[in-house]
Amino acid sequence: MTIRELASYLGASAPDSAAADEEITHPAAITEAGPGAVTFIASPAYEKFLTSTKATAVIVARTLDLPGQTKSSPYYIKTDDPYSAFAKTLALFNKRKDIFSGAIHPSAAISPDAQIAPSAKIGAHCFIADSVRIGEGSIIHPGVIIYDNTFIGKNVVIGAGSVIGFDGFGYAPNPDKTYSKIPQIGNVIIEDDVEIGALCTIDRATISSTILRRGVKLDNLVHIAHNVEIGEDTAIAAQTGISGSAKIGKRNQIAGQVGMIGHIETADDVVIIAQSGVSKSITKPGTYFGAPAKEFRTALRQEGALRQLPELLERVKELEEKLKNKTPSPGTPGEGQG
Repeated sequence: MTIRELASYLGASAPDSAAADEEITHPAAITEAGPGAVTFIASPAYEKFLTSTKATAVIVARTLDLPGQTKSSPYYIKTDDPYSAFAKTLALFNKRKDIFSGAIHPSAAISPDAQIAPSAKIGAHCFIADSVRIGEGSIIHPGVIIYDNTFIGKNVVIGAGSVIGFDGFGYAPNPDKTYSKIPQIGNVIIEDDVEIGALCTIDRATISSTILRRGVKLDNLVHIAHNVEIGEDTAIAAQTGISGSAKIGKRNQIAGQVGMIGHIETADDVVIIAQSGVSKSITKPGTYFGAPAKEFRTALRQEGALRQLPELLERVKELEEKLKNKTPSPGTPGEGQG
């Protein structure tokens, strides 16, 4: 594919010269790209590599202030959204082998009561229980376990080893400090266009449903507890845990290792920074950080103050010593005379 052809495919602009007919053979990271490679810049942190990259072409924002063109410079493909454009480029060069030899792998154990759309794909060693429904175009990777009464919509992807619909963590304490299990008789509903990474666990509801709304994206190793509802187009990164009955708004972005207590809610368009602990509801859109999570600027001010605390303690000790040395002793001449 030439630079010109790639630019046309992306709806972008390319150099109006013979250079646009140079061939692109593969995509690469900007720090590793060589001749024949196409790369991209979507973050200001990588703009410094524009003058040193060996790539043949770089996908950039139309608004980026570019260095002067030289013989060794790459050619620039200008677009409104370099990140999305590079994602489309990767799809063009994707040569990964399809692991699915047919619609349903012969080793999969599927209940005769399950309803699976003809266009869905089920990988090796999956277990699909009674009354499960799987919609058109959905892909269930090897080793996935889907328990009874789970509803999976269209074009859903579930990564290898994930468990959908196992019992939620529900126990009632007894007077003798033992626990009695609370039956988990609800189900899980996964709406259309949801993608779930590898080794995720999504618990069935105690009653009613645990729900992942349309377009939700989960990274690997995410835990969703019973009766949680996650709003449309929310993305959650690895090792995050959402406790029972929490309700997550639409278009939330939740980074890695975030913990959320149960029975809270977040507004739409909330961003939660990695390793934050959310202990109460978040009622306004914005960015939040810390444990407990706070509005981002407030959290940064508090973090800054904590970093200065050892120095401040030393200064307080010094001032105490100075004051102690300046305090006059009893019986000093002139004291008490007036």
